[in-house]
Amino acid sequence: MTNSMNSKNIFLAVAIIASVYCAGAGNPAYAQPEPLPPETAATDPDHALESALAGGQALPFIYNRERPDPFFPFLTQEIMKAEAKAELTGTQKYEPAQLTLVAIVSGKRGFLAMVQDSSGIGYMLRKGTKIGENGEVVQIAHDK
Repeated sequence: MTNSMNSKNIFLAVAIIASVYCAGAGNPAYAQPEPLPPETAATDPDHALESALAGGQALPFIYNRERPDPFFPFLTQEIMKAEAKAELTGTQKYEPAQLTLVAIVSGKRGFLAMVQDSSGIGYMLRKGTKIGENGEVVQIAHDK
């Protein structure tokens, strides 16, 4: 008998709490705040923040482009950087100051520069050839 009485009391308490909660849902105090107009939020984030705080509204979302994307795996970026450094071949291994100009050859497609590294290995350079980590041959003249 007491077990039945306790379950009735619990059911009654839950029903009262649910009815109070549902009655408060129509109350304007519990209503969701209206979002700011998009032009106001987009033009001046400081003004949008101040007006939201003054009006008691929820803070608007402001995207910070300088922070990394939390959904993009950071390991992929590190691996891509490591692969880019590992792929240096030929003249990309040397800075221009480390190469010695041996000859300049004139051909149908323009000038070719023949260069040599300190160990005696030769390379052919054309306009657009990658040299060093970030360099590129821009121009080859008949005398330099």
